[in-house]
Amino acid sequence: MTYPLARPARGVSLVELLIGMIIALMVLGIALQLTLIARQRYLRLADEALMEDRGMQALELIRTAVEQAGWITDTPATSLTRRWPDKGDAPSLAGMDNCGGPHMLPTFGCRSNGERGSDALLVRFAGRSTRPDGKGEDGATRDCSGRGIPERIDGASDPRLGYMMLYVSESSIKDASGRGNELQLMCRSLTREFTGAPKEPTAGYGMVRGIDTLQLLYTVATRPGVAMSASDMQPADWRHVQQVHVAVVIRGDLAIRPPEPNRITLFPGLSAQATNQDIYFTPTDLRRNRRLFNATLIVRNPLYCEVDAC
Repeated sequence: MTYPLARPARGVSLVELLIGMIIALMVLGIALQLTLIARQRYLRLADEALMEDRGMQALELIRTAVEQAGWITDTPATSLTRRWPDKGDAPSLAGMDNCGGPHMLPTFGCRSNGERGSDALLVRFAGRSTRPDGKGEDGATRDCSGRGIPERIDGASDPRLGYMMLYVSESSIKDASGRGNELQLMCRSLTREFTGAPKEPTAGYGMVRGIDTLQLLYTVATRPGVAMSASDMQPADWRHVQQVHVAVVIRGDLAIRPPEPNRITLFPGLSAQATNQDIYFTPTDLRRNRRLFNATLIVRNPLYCEVDAC
């Protein structure tokens, strides 16, 4: 009796199938891990680029304000002589320590403590018009809205219609992770009604988001070589400011950094007469990326008239 030969087996066995699945899962896991690492790296680089952009914007805004402080036109269109503020008028540059809810009028002051101890800065400057009636500002100086300042024609002794007040306040806009109340650098100027007494708006422009703290120190001509906080300045010192030292801490939007205790030195290498709040900053949310931006800004214009001819 003959028996048919068994056909050769085709396909794979269960063991081979399991081994193949394990190898495939290992490859898939490695690829997924590499994808997550690349994504984390991309988010970090994007966050760092965002902080760099915000930090440079903040420094540029403060630089513009400081360079305009005390500016008076040499070639007024509305009068034959250069007009300077009287000695009793407010200084062209002034600061406040730990200042929240600041106001410009009737005098520069604060309603509360600043957000995370942030300072405030107020500069005053004149404008220049292209017509004798004071109309047609030529843009030699600009306010927070980016619009030019005209010359003052109402006969007041103070020719300065340009105001820029910089401070830190909360924003109602949520960040990328859904958190609200992010701090931002604010800029406030007078209203654009240049007839009659100057008027202050109730709110300013939100210029730069992601501000952790803003600290300012000042070097005056009467005490060179030492940077002082606003609280250590005497009223007469504001007319002799030569340098404004700026420290801005910017934080990113994403919590992608493991918590670690740290304290940031705001003015490294600077001889300062100030409190710890002015020269050190301890973050509250340690999971966020942060960067410190520093600048020393030179006051270009005279802050008061130094000769009798004025």
